[in-house]
Amino acid sequence: MKKPVQQSIPFEEYPPEANAANQPTRVVEVVVQKSFVGKSQGVFKKLVHQIDGKKQVLRQWQEYKVRHRQRVIDEIIPLQQEIHSARREMILFIHDILRPEGRKPPGLRLGKVQQRKLVNVLLNLVNGLLDEAPEDQELESIHDEYSSMSREEVQALEQDQDRLVLEELFGVDLSDYDGEGDIMQFAHQKAHQKQQADEEKRAARQRQRKGAESAKKKSGEDSPLSKKEQEAREASLSVKEVYRKLASSLHPDREKDPVERVRKTEIMQKVNQAYADNDLLTLLNLQLEIEQIDPDHILMLPEERLKNYIRVLRSQLKELEQEIESELLAFMDTGPHYGSITQELVEREFNAEIKYLREVAAQIQKDLEDFNDPGIFRRWLNQFPTNEDFFGSHF
Repeated sequence: MKKPVQQSIPFEEYPPEANAANQPTRVVEVVVQKSFVGKSQGVFKKLVHQIDGKKQVLRQWQEYKVRHRQRVIDEIIPLQQEIHSARREMILFIHDILRPEGRKPPGLRLGKVQQRKLVNVLLNLVNGLLDEAPEDQELESIHDEYSSMSREEVQALEQDQDRLVLEELFGVDLSDYDGEGDIMQFAHQKAHQKQQADEEKRAARQRQRKGAESAKKKSGEDSPLSKKEQEAREASLSVKEVYRKLASSLHPDREKDPVERVRKTEIMQKVNQAYADNDLLTLLNLQLEIEQIDPDHILMLPEERLKNYIRVLRSQLKELEQEIESELLAFMDTGPHYGSITQELVEREFNAEIKYLREVAAQIQKDLEDFNDPGIFRRWLNQFPTNEDFFGSHF
């Protein structure tokens, strides 16, 4: 029975939180409800909105990845196993036809040209299955019986060819690929790492240029910290200050009520995780949740404090974007992408893959039945070219 396709959630529309009326006020709701007039307040409001949206997008991709992985286990893997078994049966069927003492369809006679064709078909099938199951000694033995090159030599040559093509395509060095896992996925990861490294180098060069320009303006006296370093330090201290206030209020050891101690312990775990992640927005949300601050506090933040918060939020937004990009890497091989990857696109490609695999499985089973008819088998074999393939044969 066909399983229902799980409906995707458009990432432009965020699902309402359960029991929204009972949820604590969040910073994103404060910036919607309150009027912000200053420039820094406007930037703060925009960043809060962006981070809140990115967090929801990240969560949706993470949840979708779990559902997608389960569908792979339930639907794709069984079909792949069925196809693998059917192809293996086809290999043994062809191997029997080629062996002088093998079992053949009654009345089937093949000339040398047809035998060479069949060897090429056999080798292509064997190589495909050995890529999936390299430990299959019987298939490897069949391969080496008909090929002029051992399976190990073939693999080394194919890997070199794939590596050269992907190096040219992605502009990365793949010499450290060890043969484990999918080389396409490995190339994607290397390209992503290269992009990040290039961005870091550009940022370092910019910092170096700014440092050199700043040094020229000075009369030889060096300040203890550059402006950039001072801003980063102040931003970090701002996060630490929020954390300390929360920790002081929520410390479980100071709570005598067992129920309240459990509640504070759970919240404190969230506080510690948010602080470890440098997640200022979550820390502010927790302050609102325990009523350590009220919504008007956000409006009354001093300009310098607001600027420090903005620096932290910008850094947090960049990290969220990188996390989302990392999640999307798992879906890069779902098909050609001419824009951003969406859950709907992945679902379409997934369903198309299932349909294709079912058709392949059905066709192989039909061929195995039909090939017992010598006439059908010859017509099938005659569609292949007469030239020998790369591996050659002993015929």
